[in-house]
Order: sequence, then C-alpha cells, then structure tokens
Amino acid sequence: MDVFDEFLPASAAAYGRQLRQQYQFQFRVSKPRRTRLGDFKVLPSGQLYITVNADLNPYAFLLTYVHEVAHAVVHRQTQAAKRRTRPKPHGPQWQLAFQQLMQSVLTEAVYPLAILDPLRDYLRQPAATSFAHPALMNALRQADQKPIGQVLLHDVPVGQAFLFAKKTFVRGTFRRTRIVCKETESGKSYTILAHALVNLTPEPSP
Repeated sequence: MDVFDEFLPASAAAYGRQLRQQYQFQFRVSKPRRTRLGDFKVLPSGQLYITVNADLNPYAFLLTYVHEVAHAVVHRQTQAAKRRTRPKPHGPQWQLAFQQLMQSVLTEAVYPLAILDPLRDYLRQPAATSFAHPALMNALRQADQKPIGQVLLHDVPVGQAFLFAKKTFVRGTFRRTRIVCKETESGKSYTILAHALVNLTPEPSP
C-alpha cells in the first residue's frame, strides 16, 4: 500500500499517482499544521514540492491534494510560456486548472452525494480554501472521525476555554476561515483554523 492508497478514497488512488507522475513533483504527507491544510512550493533546485496534512479525512485530503497540484500545473504552464510575471496564487489560471483537475473525481464513485453537491457548487468559482464555502465545510466535517473527547473549534462557544497543542486558549471570533483565540498564560492572541480538533477544559466546580 502506498501513500495514495492510504490517504485517498480508494477509487481516486490511481488518479493521485497519475497526477504526481504527470506533473513531476515530490509529495509528502505532513504532520497536522495549524495554519494550512496543504502546501506547494518550488525548492531551490527547481523541484516542485507538495505536502498535505495527515489528519484530513480522505475526501478533504483529495480536495486539498488536487488544490496543490493545480498550483504545480500553473507553475509548469508559466515556465512553458516563459512568462516573467507570476499569476496570482488563486487567480483565474489556478481556478481553471483546479476545476479541470477535479473533473475526473466529481463522481459518486469517489465522493458521497452529501459532499458532491456542495463541492460542485464550490468549484463554480473556487476560493483559496474550501472552508470559505460553509456548505462544503460542513459536509466535509461530517466525514471526520473525531477522537473521543475532542470537538471542532468551530463548535466551541465564544468565550469557552479549550486545550490545543498542550496550551489553554479562550475561543474568540471568526476571522475568515480561522478563529481568533487568546492563550490564557501569555495573553497573546492567535488565529487557529476553525476545523481544528480541540479538547474542552472541565467546567470549574461551583
């Protein structure tokens, strides 16, 4: 079993391998990160490098993977055209590449209908993150298998304390796809992804 068999829906594993071979990039599954689901970059050697977080469910993993591959496609196109000006990271060229790459997996053989419908709607004009589309975010969230005792930060009430990365925070307000939270010990504010898994702190005894 390779990485694509392990992390992608079974019916999309071959497509994942095909994309890596076609666009020639290094790929690595990353430990969970607070600020991003995936990443694309060009190494100093010129090699293209893509990562996707290991804690995503297979449907979110596939969407994030193709999102990052679309960046690789745009980079290859820019190189081939010998353009000096880089396109906007999530501009029209990336949107088109993303839409085209996703066509092969927009079927019920890959995505459950509950995800497929909002996914198709999101792809009409894809944004920098799928979590900018509430219906798609909620559908992907339903597919998560949350560890016992954990909840999504999105579902924590404003003002509620919670544990994340071994620190205690108080949940604040939304800032696009993240939530502003204050660390209780330092008093500093941080933005944490709204779909991050956290542990609620016990209510104080009366």
